[in-house]
Amino acid sequence: MLNTKVQFLNVGWGDAHLIRLPSGGVCLIDGGDGTFSEEQDHPLSWMNRNDVDQLEWMLLTHIHEDHVNGLLDVARAKSVVQAVLPYEPFELPPEELVEELKDDFTYRVYRMLATYLELVQVLIDQGTEIKWRSAYGSRERSAIWSEEGVTLTQLYPWEGDPLPAYEMLMQALSEEAENNGFRENLPRFFDLSNHDSSVYRLSSEGEPQSSVLFGGDQLEPGWERLAQRTDLTCSIWKVSHHGMDDGFNSRILGWIQPKHCIIPVSIGRSHALKGEWEELRSETDATFYLTGSYGRGKTCRIDNGSMPIEIGF
Repeated sequence: MLNTKVQFLNVGWGDAHLIRLPSGGVCLIDGGDGTFSEEQDHPLSWMNRNDVDQLEWMLLTHIHEDHVNGLLDVARAKSVVQAVLPYEPFELPPEELVEELKDDFTYRVYRMLATYLELVQVLIDQGTEIKWRSAYGSRERSAIWSEEGVTLTQLYPWEGDPLPAYEMLMQALSEEAENNGFRENLPRFFDLSNHDSSVYRLSSEGEPQSSVLFGGDQLEPGWERLAQRTDLTCSIWKVSHHGMDDGFNSRILGWIQPKHCIIPVSIGRSHALKGEWEELRSETDATFYLTGSYGRGKTCRIDNGSMPIEIGF
């Protein structure tokens, strides 16, 4: 039996995390922003380096470019057996109507949503079994996969949890393109999307103290809701929202109590946040790691029982 190895890729300001299942298969959570460069990795590059031609699982926490773009690259090039995606397909207005608004940010959000819909279609075309995350919306139905005592569960969202971004998207798409509703509401989807982010926990039946919490970009209100119904303590926390205060603060740390915090952020964009992190270090014994600290050929390994951790590429 193989260990269940977890690898956090350096994809700059973005998330891409790989789980090597006990059977040898690979689960990918998020895909980064799709950038191919010497300074950062890409899950497709990782798969090519490691001679991996197929994903057993592809999971997307929420729709932002730094999570979804790289998944589309992977889906175009590799086989994906099963996928868990946040929303069932929806219909966007014609691109020409959005271009006529002459609003760059609205067009950016439109293209981001179009990328998600393209991902869904590419997966359908290759025969992937697509599951919408609403299927995992309760304690009894939360297990996404389980192998040899190792289980990945969806902790958020469950049935009844608010999805403000999805509600705003439906409102935006229901508006006539001629009025201002689309222009006003579509950008609000971008601002609210982190609140809709999935949260996953990887755990081993024999080593509950070694669990790994994948926080997506979930923010404090969601973490508070989670803490009221679930024990969030873990060994490894993939910090949410790149270590920004709305997803990484003393209250959230108090609920999770991790031993190690892995922050998905580039070095360049980490400087503005280091002051807040120094304050947090005085309130926790957890070790902090930045994915951006580990460039090409440089990795960091964390002993985590039968679920070892690696950061970098």
